[in-house]
Amino acid sequence: MQKFGLAGVIVFGVIAVLFVQLPPMVAKQDAMYNTFRALVEVNALAKQRFVEEIEDDRLVDGAIRGMLLKLDPYSGYIAPHELTGFMRRNAGEYIGVGVEFGVQDGKLTVISPLADSPASHAGILAGDTILAIDGQRADGLSVFDLTERLSGAPGSTVVLRVLHAGETSPENIEVIRGPVSIQTVRGVRRVQYGQWDYMIEPAHGIAYIRVSNFHENTMPDFDAALRDILQRNTRALIIDLRFNPGGLLDQAVTMVDRFVKSGLIVETVTRRKAVNQHHATPDGANTTIPLAVLINGGSASCSEVVAGSLQDHGRAAIVGERSFGKASVQHVIELGTHPAAIKLTVAHYRLPSGRIIHRAVGATPSDDWGVRPSVEVVLSDAEVAEIQASRRSLDRAYRDASAGPGGPFGKEPGSDAPSATIVRDRQLEAAITHLRESMAVANANIGS
Repeated sequence: MQKFGLAGVIVFGVIAVLFVQLPPMVAKQDAMYNTFRALVEVNALAKQRFVEEIEDDRLVDGAIRGMLLKLDPYSGYIAPHELTGFMRRNAGEYIGVGVEFGVQDGKLTVISPLADSPASHAGILAGDTILAIDGQRADGLSVFDLTERLSGAPGSTVVLRVLHAGETSPENIEVIRGPVSIQTVRGVRRVQYGQWDYMIEPAHGIAYIRVSNFHENTMPDFDAALRDILQRNTRALIIDLRFNPGGLLDQAVTMVDRFVKSGLIVETVTRRKAVNQHHATPDGANTTIPLAVLINGGSASCSEVVAGSLQDHGRAAIVGERSFGKASVQHVIELGTHPAAIKLTVAHYRLPSGRIIHRAVGATPSDDWGVRPSVEVVLSDAEVAEIQASRRSLDRAYRDASAGPGGPFGKEPGSDAPSATIVRDRQLEAAITHLRESMAVANANIGS
């Protein structure tokens, strides 16, 4: 009887709990159904009345894509057949055109064509507005979906209708898809066998390193360049992050860590205000070399983290123009109920000063977003186009000269790489002038 009584008490308790919890559970289910009732109705109507039979996955995939499109331009759906290609692109090597996009004033905008990419060689420029792809309007596409559409088989073509910054007539540009392998660290000019020379003003000891993206190989290559210039009595360094659309946060944090000995570098903030902080470490930090960092409207995400953090630490002069204002964090999350994944914006970057530099939808130029230079130099659209053309010329020289002796140009050891067009760059000139003046002041203080 005691055992039966105890069992009865347990059963009674479970039933009581269920009765207590049942109304909220039912209410929650009703609220969920009411939220998605229209979706269920459309799904049923389409299956009943559409002129052809519909596979279930087709409707599910379309519903998920549309749902994420309403969040922000950087979230998206990765269908099962798209997963392999997406992972290759995320690793930094893939078949495509090589362009990073953002949204500016509600329009799909080229943040930057990747260096030495098919898009770069075809004439796609930073600041271009994408109007159509293969004749289909780009209105309503997210950045994520547009990137997916630009992927394809090697040798296949895609036609982009673009409006160049400062122009009124659009242009159709045909791009041949090909391998996109991202070499992210470059210098001033090529020397033998395509190697980079990083000294831009040897007489004043000023070096120059251009970083086009932040990928897995960025900091190993940057460290190699840094070792090279420090062995050459370098007295100051320019880091060029213009047209750099960002990439891996850990690479950006490591770059700042090379020049800052202590303190917060950046933190990520979620909707629930959870914070993931990244701090500088004292090991190996060079805190004495004067720095200037170049940015412009094509500097986004991790390049804004580097520039903004170095600025907040008082470690570098920021030269150029206001950055893009794309400072959000996306995670790839695999679905448990469907063999696919989503790319979801989960956090924003916050600088040591406490500023969140992401530009929200609808933000105006007077709002507080992006990184503002301490030395502002605004270039015309024509000047920007010339600088990008010069960079394409340098990158082609690398591709043609990398074979060394016996290669396409038959260069002998010690000879220069193929010549490349180098144009006047007022932002770069301003960075050089600033560093010269800073070193002159420092020397005068030492002398006194």
